[in-house]
Amino acid sequence: MTWQNTKTHNAIGVTHPGKHMSLKWQADALVTVHSQNVDRYKRNFLRQVVCELRFPTLMELGEPRPPTSLVAALRKEYPHLELANEVTLAVGGGVPGSNNAHVFRSTKLNWTVSIKQSALSIDTTTYSNYAHMKERVLRVVEAASKIIDTDFFTRIGLRYINVIDSGTNPANDWVNPDLVAPLSSGYFNGVQEYAGKIQLTAPDGGCLLQHGIRLKQPHLGEVVSPEYLLDIDAFRNEVAVSDSGTVLDALHAQAFDLFDWTLGPKAREYLSVDKPSKRI
Repeated sequence: MTWQNTKTHNAIGVTHPGKHMSLKWQADALVTVHSQNVDRYKRNFLRQVVCELRFPTLMELGEPRPPTSLVAALRKEYPHLELANEVTLAVGGGVPGSNNAHVFRSTKLNWTVSIKQSALSIDTTTYSNYAHMKERVLRVVEAASKIIDTDFFTRIGLRYINVIDSGTNPANDWVNPDLVAPLSSGYFNGVQEYAGKIQLTAPDGGCLLQHGIRLKQPHLGEVVSPEYLLDIDAFRNEVAVSDSGTVLDALHAQAFDLFDWTLGPKAREYLSVDKPSKRI
């Protein structure tokens, strides 16, 4: 493929000897640690995976009835259709608003496609592997591209929400000690909340890591250890629709590099146990 660097799209064409020109984003360099464990893990900690693609506002998508062509294209994989009304709260004395979203769900209700005036999203609670996720996203993009009337997305984001439920203190070798140093120091007892955020930004995208403990509700007389949240959201701005697959690859690679860095040795050992493959 060829790429021309313009004011609208911030990707930079980089030519490699013997290869076609490929996309290079400044945001790709935000995470400099690179995992050696791609395709190694056989389990995951995932609770939800979301891909959101934003586009210039199209008011017609806010109408109560979804576009007929989109319904026809998605009906086989997503037969359940519902209308959701999203309420926007006013800030600083403004007027509250609302927006319709058309929600398509798979037969088992574990995959969801949502489209509204300025965004399209695909999410799942039963992520199996990236190749399958990418395939489903691109099928939805192909169907939606016929109605959103644009040749670019203003933003594409890929978010992985992981929760480590180890049954023990997650600070004990389950999470990278750089993230949980205060918890493992022994200086604090009765911790009810611990959270952190790392926001990485570049002109053409970014990456966000949100992490922290989540306290579970114990049954009577039960002592429970906290869960640990690892929520990673990688995104790129101003993406040509035709480049969606390439950008998804870059987002997944960055998200996995960051995810693997957040882990401790016990988490890696757990993920590597030979069970039916479910890996980020």
